[in-house]
Amino acid sequence: MSRIRFALRSLAKAPLLSLVVILSLGLGIGVNTAIFSLLHEVVLSALPVPHPEQLVLLTSPGNLKNGRTGDNDSGGMDYIFNWRTFRELEKHAEAATVVSFRAFPSNIAFSRQTVRGEMMLVSGGYFSVLGVQPFAGRLIGPEDDVPGGGNPIAVLGYHYWRDELGADPAVLNQTIKINGQPFTIAGIAPANFTGTTVGTDASVYLPISFKPHLTEDWNGTDKLADYWIYLLARLKPGVTMQQAEAALNGPYRGIVEEMAASIDGKVEKTPRFRDQKLTLKAGRQGNSEFREDYRSALNILLLATGLVLLIAMANAANLLLARSVERRKELAIRAAIGASRWELMAQFLTEALLLAVAGGVAGIAIAILSLKMLLASWGGDANFFNTASLNWTVLWFSLGLSLATGILVGLYPAWDAARTTLGATLSDESGKASSSRGSARLRKALVCTQLTVSIVLLVPTGLFLKSLVNLLQVNLGIRTANIVGFRITPQWNGYTPAQSQAIFERAEAELAAIPGVRSAVGSSVPLIGNSNWGTSFSMEGMAAGAQRPNTKYDEVGPGFFAKAGIPLIAGRDIQETDTATSPKIVVVNETLVQQVFKGVNPIGHRIGFAKDGNLDTEIVGIVKDSHYSSVRQQPPPVFYRPWRQDGKLGTISFYVRSDLPSQQIVPQIRQVMRSIDAGVPLEDMRSLEEQVHFNIKSDELIMRLAAAFAALATTLAMLGLYGVMAYSVARRTREIGIRMALGAPPAKIRSMVMGEMVWILTLGLGVGIPLALAATKVIESRLFGVHAKDLTILASAALLLSVTAAAAAFCPARRASRVDPLDALRTE
Repeated sequence: MSRIRFALRSLAKAPLLSLVVILSLGLGIGVNTAIFSLLHEVVLSALPVPHPEQLVLLTSPGNLKNGRTGDNDSGGMDYIFNWRTFRELEKHAEAATVVSFRAFPSNIAFSRQTVRGEMMLVSGGYFSVLGVQPFAGRLIGPEDDVPGGGNPIAVLGYHYWRDELGADPAVLNQTIKINGQPFTIAGIAPANFTGTTVGTDASVYLPISFKPHLTEDWNGTDKLADYWIYLLARLKPGVTMQQAEAALNGPYRGIVEEMAASIDGKVEKTPRFRDQKLTLKAGRQGNSEFREDYRSALNILLLATGLVLLIAMANAANLLLARSVERRKELAIRAAIGASRWELMAQFLTEALLLAVAGGVAGIAIAILSLKMLLASWGGDANFFNTASLNWTVLWFSLGLSLATGILVGLYPAWDAARTTLGATLSDESGKASSSRGSARLRKALVCTQLTVSIVLLVPTGLFLKSLVNLLQVNLGIRTANIVGFRITPQWNGYTPAQSQAIFERAEAELAAIPGVRSAVGSSVPLIGNSNWGTSFSMEGMAAGAQRPNTKYDEVGPGFFAKAGIPLIAGRDIQETDTATSPKIVVVNETLVQQVFKGVNPIGHRIGFAKDGNLDTEIVGIVKDSHYSSVRQQPPPVFYRPWRQDGKLGTISFYVRSDLPSQQIVPQIRQVMRSIDAGVPLEDMRSLEEQVHFNIKSDELIMRLAAAFAALATTLAMLGLYGVMAYSVARRTREIGIRMALGAPPAKIRSMVMGEMVWILTLGLGVGIPLALAATKVIESRLFGVHAKDLTILASAALLLSVTAAAAAFCPARRASRVDPLDALRTE
């Protein structure tokens, strides 16, 4: 205890140094662990199932899938297959057992309460292949997933059961309605299993063979050109991925030949289509389109966690080494009067470990607080991280590294002092300006390394920030201000198309009648909502057997273009008179005119959607291009038709424009919709401006994480630079006093100290800028409207680092310029 008390007194004599060391360790451990915990959720974590290394994901060329396609966060076009492919591959389990899944939003009704949730359709072997065991009851098996039959059972997601049903065990064997269809609750999934896609948390699992009953407007099992199902497989023991790939490509080739012969499409007739093959990818982490799109950027950020942690340790080592140099005389005197090497080591070790423990405790508190702040700042939109928790393995590793740093830094000064004679030390002390040059060079090299890492992180952060600013400044072709949007799907409550349309018409009229509302209009496709509806059509003058153009489409209400702020170029808008009984009409955008009609005015031309070539629809207007499904995507060719002329529409989005703030208009919208039908949930209620931000949330996430790392690295580097400069001034106090006694003005003393900083900064930038440019090549594909070698960003990052470095060095330089020569000459 006496040694600990002495160590505390010793540290109290240098409060600034102790505080900076604890702060460096706390920030390095805490913030770094919090950010790594988020990245670990997406980049490194494996599925919570037995032997996840045996799992593989099935892919095939997405550009060869020409038909009705639907993908989601589980993966892009490469990852989706048709029903026939799954059912055929399911039969061939010699090398790998193939299972399927697909998530859909749904209405879930239990005990007269309907909520919005996610249903996960899974094949009969899904749970058994993954090795998942039920929390209660039983899970879906092969006998439940029989096309045209099977058992209508449901397995509840643990969090839905806990949060919505109060963790009531009596719900087993009761009836739950999904999209209006009754199912019997057979079991509850375990708490740690939320599905096989990063960021999803299924409310309920259902047999995939029931899809035609759950999505009435889309069967999905009756056409070869319907691609929507995700496949994964577990390798048999002893089978490699390459062997399984070869085994599955045998039956897949037969399926491809069947599709080529049956699908009436131009792509399917090409040799490239017939030669396509299945490719297997490692599936231990499950599916994630976000991870696939941002893998390079995420890996760089993951590497940055290690670099920043090392910066924090180097910072602490640097400051402690600087202090040890100052105490060489003290240690030499203690050694000369009989203190053993072990006693000196033990004392220094105690001081270093006390700092390491204090930094570790601060790190734990900062880690917990930082993770909460990061998750709260994303407001629930960061669904990739919605299961993230503090990664204690990384935290303990960081704490261990902190203790190891304390041990190494604590042992070296005592060992160095014990092997140095008192005479040599006193002789060295008489000329502090030139003493311990090797130690000084080491400290400066550590700070230089910190500056190098800082610029390497600052440059990509600047690029991500400029990319995000460019995305936010994109002209979407829509007036997004003062619009609140939401979506309803009456068909999922079991309503017929006629009943759904009656709700749509009433909602459109009553929403527009709310006081303060300027307009209300419906749209079948959510605006900037990552939703794509496409179809093919025939047109006048098309040769027999010619490939029909395939474009995106939307079904909208009367006055949609005026209400959404999309300028009309020619012709007319959708009108109230465009109903199911009136002649069919469409309005097209500029891109469709250019790509399909080659710039010829198409107004008055007729098109048709039936394969028999019946041209029953007239083009009546042309509108300006507007972004369709995403901010990044350029406007595709789109045609718009009245939603009242679609007799099967069962879902729609409404957009309400009002001069009132959203917090005032939203309660009124909810009240109106409750009066129409309280059982139909309102989905995705948010302003259109919020929807734009939601659409680019991946870019915002990456930018925020990169900015957090860059800010942390720069802060630590500045703390290190300040510490080195402050101790350099303290070591050279006698030299500075002599210089001032000989007539050196304060400005020259300041420039001398600042000059030392400039050399360190120049070397750090000289090494860091080329490394930063190399790193930007990896993230270039995810930038929007900015080049990876943007000189403005490069110069701004260098300037920012230079200004902060100058600020860190200014206080020591100012202190040096105020040294009193007489006081300096009296120092030891």
